[in-house]
Amino acid sequence: MTDTDKQNPSNLPDSTEPPKRKRHWGRILRYWSRGVVRAITLDWFPGRRFLRKPPKATLAADAKAGVNVALLAFPQSIAYSLIAGLPPQFGLMSSAIGSATGPFFSGSRFIVLGPTNATAILMLTGLAATGLPPDQRMAAVPLFVLMVGFFMLIGSLLRASLLINYISRTVVTGYITAAAALIFVNQIQNVLGFNIGTASTFLGIVTGTAKALGQTHLPEVGIAVGTLLANWAILKWFPKLPNVVMTLLVGVALGFGFEYMGWHLVYLSGFSLGDLGFMRGEFDFDLIGALAGPALALAFVSVLEGTSIGKTLASKSGRRIDVNQEMYAMGISNVAAAVFGGMNSSGSLTRSVLSDSSGARSPLASVFAGLFVLVLMFTVGRGIQYIPTAALAIVVMGIAYSLFNRHNIKMALRTTRSDTIVFLVTCGSALLLQIDLAIYLGAFTSIILFLRKAGSPELVEYNFNDDGHLAELGTRARRSVPGISIMHAEGDLFFGSTDIFDQQIRQIIRDPSLKVIILRLKNARNLDATAAAAISELHGFLQKSGRHLVISGAGREVTRVLENAGTIELVGEENFFREILSNPTLSTRDALMRATKILGRRDAEVRIFVDQNKKNDDGDN
Repeated sequence: MTDTDKQNPSNLPDSTEPPKRKRHWGRILRYWSRGVVRAITLDWFPGRRFLRKPPKATLAADAKAGVNVALLAFPQSIAYSLIAGLPPQFGLMSSAIGSATGPFFSGSRFIVLGPTNATAILMLTGLAATGLPPDQRMAAVPLFVLMVGFFMLIGSLLRASLLINYISRTVVTGYITAAAALIFVNQIQNVLGFNIGTASTFLGIVTGTAKALGQTHLPEVGIAVGTLLANWAILKWFPKLPNVVMTLLVGVALGFGFEYMGWHLVYLSGFSLGDLGFMRGEFDFDLIGALAGPALALAFVSVLEGTSIGKTLASKSGRRIDVNQEMYAMGISNVAAAVFGGMNSSGSLTRSVLSDSSGARSPLASVFAGLFVLVLMFTVGRGIQYIPTAALAIVVMGIAYSLFNRHNIKMALRTTRSDTIVFLVTCGSALLLQIDLAIYLGAFTSIILFLRKAGSPELVEYNFNDDGHLAELGTRARRSVPGISIMHAEGDLFFGSTDIFDQQIRQIIRDPSLKVIILRLKNARNLDATAAAAISELHGFLQKSGRHLVISGAGREVTRVLENAGTIELVGEENFFREILSNPTLSTRDALMRATKILGRRDAEVRIFVDQNKKNDDGDN
């Protein structure tokens, strides 16, 4: 053997040793590095798209939209702080932090987060529920907002968007209408220049305002009137200008003029960098208990408000949003707002629409808006202290007036009786009671009326008339020959509707001429143990009187429930006909043949019972 053979034994033809695999360490390293990068950047994390450099055109469009939104958000946030009874920095931090953090956890660009007027009033009433003096309520804000965020996060993890689908939109209409009225009357005290104290209900505010009319400060009224006229003039002759900013600038100018003439006014409280901080507040279990109810109501309203805005804008673009994902983003934004000293964040209608109309192409537009609000806050923010409270109150009252949507109110009052009841309960209770309680009452009423509709099947008897057409039997005389009844059970047959359905069936089968009942379950849904027990009891009732029950059209889920409950075994396989997907009418034909065989005659009268409220035209009746 040569030295070469010794060094390369694999060259020997009779070598039995397998060739050694080379370890490609470069490939292994690249594989694991990609895995680590995926773990760090979180493939499930919507914000990972920001790690890729967007096109310059997208950046330019998003930056432009962000500037437009920030110019609107800055004065709006100050106004919403006034509504909530908080210093301006709370609204500004909420707008900046909410807009900047939400997109990293959201799946869409259609919702711009931050404070809103509808939720600011819940902040006011929720803080009033703590019983703390007005000067101490700021200490409860971080805990309040943190609880709202946690409720949203829990709701998103539990997939609570399904529950939201059962809440009528009329609940939101009723709440916003009452909130607008509450915001409007609450600003009258700032226009007239006095303070009514801790009242937080509509009647309490109206009563307190009426009692304090003797304390009216005329310079404040003068500033309010001047600001109102300026706002009207700007809207009429300069509609393209940012009317909120321009109106406040006029108010500042009027304030300087009044002060020059010796008429002293009340101004907004300014702030400095020293006023900002992390989680400055009080935390104790008594306070958590007092804030739990208002925090849940605020989280509920914020999700309803924000997702409805997102759905509307997304549908116009031919897209859709994930409600649970948006709820998660709102929860994170509220937690961040609590940490940095802001108020509640929700989806803003005006800012979301402005962002979309300004040409936003990605969620980066919202991030830019939040950053620009921060820039404005730390540059011109010190000028907030020169804004007269009465001037800002006029702006807030204008925003409140815009919330009275006559079209939505008219729809709620005229569409259906259920919508009318829900609207009156929500709006009325919000005006008479605490507004967070009104949310629960409205939602509860909406769910109860829905269950009432779903749980009230009504069976009507049909037969063929002299012309050969299917028509309601009414008071026409029945034939004396033994009959076969086909009962169409349509809709939801669960524990909430079973008793009503059972009563209606028993009333119909009192006719002794009906010998065979065919219960058609093709369109029955959501059967449970209570419904299965009712069908079993119906079979026993008919059997005692020498009559028979035949079931037809049972789908896979209905068959599974009845089989697990033992109903099929009780009725008999020969009397149970499953749905045949290729021919929906075949199971009913087989059931009729079985009924005819049971009776032993072909001249039996056939009657058809259907749910009058749920008739369909699918052609298989």
